[in-house]
Formats: sequence, C-alpha cells, structure tokens
Amino acid sequence: MSTSAERNPRIEPWLEVVDGEAPVLLIAPHGGRAGAAAEATLHPKVNDLETAAITRVLADRLHASALINAGMDRNEIDCNRLAQLASKAPWILDLIADRIEQMIARHGRVTVLLIHGWNVIEPRVDFGLGLRETSGHLRPSNGAHVSASDHFINGPIAELAGRLRAATIIPSFGLRYPGGAAQNLLQAFTPRHRGHTVAAVERLATIAESGAIDALQLEMSVTLRLPGKLREHNIQAITDVFSQPSNGAIGNRSPIPIIRQAPEPQAKKVASATSGPPLRIGIEFYDPAAHAGGMASFDFGPGAAGARIMVLFEQRHVALFTAEGKSARNGDRVSLGPLRLSVGARQAEFAFSGPAAVVDDGTAYLSVEHALAKSHIETAMEVSGTIEIDTAANSFDSLLTQVEKAVSQAFRSDASPADAAGVVPPIAAFGRLRGTIVVGGQRRSLDAFARIGASFTGLGPQKFATRRMLWASLDGLGPCRALEMRTLELEANSEHRIARILSENDWIDSTVQSLELEIASPLAPPDAISGHLVTSTGQRLAVEGTPETFMTLSRPGPEGTRIHTSLGFAAYRVGDSKGAGMFEYSRRVAALTGESSGDSDDD
Repeated sequence: MSTSAERNPRIEPWLEVVDGEAPVLLIAPHGGRAGAAAEATLHPKVNDLETAAITRVLADRLHASALINAGMDRNEIDCNRLAQLASKAPWILDLIADRIEQMIARHGRVTVLLIHGWNVIEPRVDFGLGLRETSGHLRPSNGAHVSASDHFINGPIAELAGRLRAATIIPSFGLRYPGGAAQNLLQAFTPRHRGHTVAAVERLATIAESGAIDALQLEMSVTLRLPGKLREHNIQAITDVFSQPSNGAIGNRSPIPIIRQAPEPQAKKVASATSGPPLRIGIEFYDPAAHAGGMASFDFGPGAAGARIMVLFEQRHVALFTAEGKSARNGDRVSLGPLRLSVGARQAEFAFSGPAAVVDDGTAYLSVEHALAKSHIETAMEVSGTIEIDTAANSFDSLLTQVEKAVSQAFRSDASPADAAGVVPPIAAFGRLRGTIVVGGQRRSLDAFARIGASFTGLGPQKFATRRMLWASLDGLGPCRALEMRTLELEANSEHRIARILSENDWIDSTVQSLELEIASPLAPPDAISGHLVTSTGQRLAVEGTPETFMTLSRPGPEGTRIHTSLGFAAYRVGDSKGAGMFEYSRRVAALTGESSGDSDDD
C-alpha cells in the first residue's frame, strides 16, 4: 500500500485542512458560497451557509482533524457526491482515505462527522446514517448501507439526541436526509463501494468492512447555523458527546431497534397523471394600521413538505419560519410544531410562537442563499388571533376536500392548459383577525383583514407565462364584502381570467375586464394596482390598490421552469369600501437570460 507521502495529494486553496489529535474527522462538504456556476444554472443548489465556521469551532473544541470546503461553490464541484469528487477533485478522496488510515493506525477506530446545512427554520438536526425512522424502528433507505455500529447509534448518537432535546432542538433520523444515496459521501464510509474502481473509495470501503469507522451526517437547520444561542447550544451538545471516547454504553435508555438489512434498490416511481403539488391550506392577513401581515399554511397529500409562516412588515422586512414533517389533524384543528390553526363555522383561531429568520429586504429571496446570508435569527416571534368569519365557512375537512378535488382535476391527463388554469378556484372565507403580533422586537395589536382557505400564492399546475392575482377583504360599507381576481397568460398566446365577489352571503362569479399589476423589476413593487370587473348580475366594480409591503421569490415551476414572483400586501378601495389584501405578479423566466435565476433548496 502506498503512503500518503508517496501520493502527496494536491490541496487547493479553497479546502482548509485542520490537524487534530482526537480520533475524530470532521468534513464540511458544502461550506462555500454561490459563484459563477450557480449564476449559470436555472436551479442551483444552496450552499450550506456557516457550516465552515461551525466546523472550525468543533475542530478546536474536539481537538479533531477537519477537511473544510470554505470556498468551492457546490454547483461547480459538489464535495458530497462521490462521482463528482472522482472526476473533478480525486485528491480529496485520497486525502480522506489517508487521514482515516492514519487515525485508525493511531487510535484503532475513527468517528467521522459530516457537517451539513438544512434550509428549514425549525430548530432541528437530522441524523444521516443511511437510516429512516419508521414505526419506532430504524430501517435502511432504498439501497443504503448503515454507516455506524449499533453501539454508536445507541450510545453517542442517542446521547446527542437527548442533549439536543434538552436544548429545545429536535433530533430526527433521516426525516429529510438519511444519507443513503449511492453517491452520497456518507456511503463511502460503509462497505457499499467494495471493489470500486477509484482506489481511495475502495480503501475506505475495506476499512469500513472491518468495523473501524462510525460515520454520521449532521443536517443542521438555519436556526442552528446562523449566530445565536441555538447555534451555541447545538455546538455545545456535539462537543459534550464527542469530546470523550465512547465505550458504547447506553445507560438507562432503551435501545433503538435497528434493522440493518438494506432493501434491494427500487426504480423511482413515475408520477401518475393525478399526482401533483401538496394540498396547501392556510391563512393570510394584513393590518394596514400596524403595517404588518402574514401568510401561514399547512401541507397535505403525498407531496406534503410541512408548514410555514412568513410575516411581512415595515415595507420590505420578512420573517420566515418553516417546519418539516406531517401536519397533525384533530377534527377542524391542524398543527405542526409551533403553528396551530382551527376553523369553525363562524370563527377560527390561529397561533404561532417560535424562532424566525429575519431579513431586512425581502427582495433578497430572489436567491435563497443570498437571503439566508443576510438574515438574523429572532428567537421569539409570536402571532395569535381570533378570526371572525363574515360568512358561514366550510369546515377544515370540507376545505381540504375541495382543494383536493380541484388539484386532481387540474392533473387529469386530458386537462387542457385553460382547464388547469381554472380549476384552482378561490376556495376561501374572509373575515377579521384580532390579536397580537411580536416581530422585529416590537409588539403590535392586530385588527387585520384575513382570508382562510386554499393557499393564495401556491403555484399549482398552471403552465403560465405571467400570472396576476389579488384578493381584497373590505369593511362591508358597500355591496362587495370581498373579492378575488386573477389573469393568466397561457401558452399559445391564450389567456385565462377568473374573478368573483362576495356580496352579503353569496359568491357571485364575475368577468375580469382588466387587471393592471405591473412590475418594472423583480427588485421593485408595483407603483399601483387597479382592476375592473363585471359580475354575472351586471354590476360593475373598480378596484384600486396601494402596495404597502413587498418581497420577491424565485421558485421552481412546472416542467423544469423557474418562476419569479413579486408579492405583498396592499390597501384596497372598491367604491366607498376600504380594506386590505394581497397581490402577486409571477412570470416564467428562461434559463441563462443574464439575470439571476434564483436558487433552490432541493438536494
């Protein structure tokens, strides 16, 4: 076997190498920042911000060795993908194998911790071991090999889970990132790649087969990476557990049952004609006097990803919380983490209390990575209120059923573009939310105009070139109590328009004559909003709006497209009635147009 001195791997300046005495190797594969490769990609990956800095701190506290990608954009070289390392930076694989062999020669075994970032806001660490937790057991994900021994999982990892819980941080096993994909770097520390054509990968697989490596992927949420007390609690928990050699003891804890037999790899399922985006139910509200509003929603169905709340205040400030997992339903109540919503016939309740990532300029969300880099953590955002509903609302089950039916119709194999555009109708109830909000260090009383129902800004299945939308809830002084309007420019130069108004207790279908909502730039709000509609009873209404809060999003659209969305809250006037609501202008952007394409949190 050749020695590391004989190989003498080349080390590029963007990789920091830390030497330590402990039998611990830390690796931060995604600690760089977006560069030219990200700008040239329609759906770039988000680099794991602050993981390089966190790995430096851990290396110092644990006296550990570390390999830290501090400068390479993962869109140019993804240091967590074996195939990319083998083709673009094979010297890193040699460096890893050399370090592992040296540490085992000195200590007999080694612990490998891969430090990653997860762009969910909820304080959470996802453990990657090639395992997912199902029904109280840990089972390998599709084709995965387990990267650690039972003693390690039920010893140090179980202890780490307990310390995290004590610090109000949620641990999970493979909830989002089990680390089981064949090209994931974690799998290099298992026997999975025995016989690999790359010598360094084969060396690692041989060592792993001897049982001398315990490897763990740590996916840290945003609140655990941006500066603040949660980040320090997370680092301290890891330090406390891995600063001393493990003897494999589990103390008084009951061991976690581990099924190590990996299932045979299965082909990915082809999406059916009726598959689609998650069913998203939620609430939007805005108080013009408080200059604050929010959007909160819960996902249901096979594509469900969790729940979230986004608060817009002081024109362009944005506070964001997201949670992963399945929403819990109990009758007409739904909750996930600190988010709670209940919907009755005439009244609804909403509450949230938790941390949020706050950015002072919401246009930063044209790039997720850029927005997170400019954010700070507010540990205690609060929103709570009672919504008095103007009309008899559907039950929560009824709302969900209506949305599910609409989405399934949109994804019929025989649905035309116009059909798909029209089957996401305004399924909603309107009213007033009275309560309080604590955001940006300020407590405000809320007397907000509110909407409950199908999430207003969800992209849905529509393949549009542009989309303009608004909803307005009004003070009830005139014949219109609420309204929704939308226009979509579809493919083949066709257009779809839909509107309705709430008059007393009845919804009246209407025709959109015009909807003027223009955005000169993704970085600027519309100067004004105006629209004209005619109801099926012949009533003519003019809508005038003044944007008051504003942000920009970049989102993946249907069939590999990307959608830029400008949205916010506005004050509205319809005749003598005043109120408030939302606006949205979305447009499809082509790849490599010379403007920033935004980025993605997908992995």
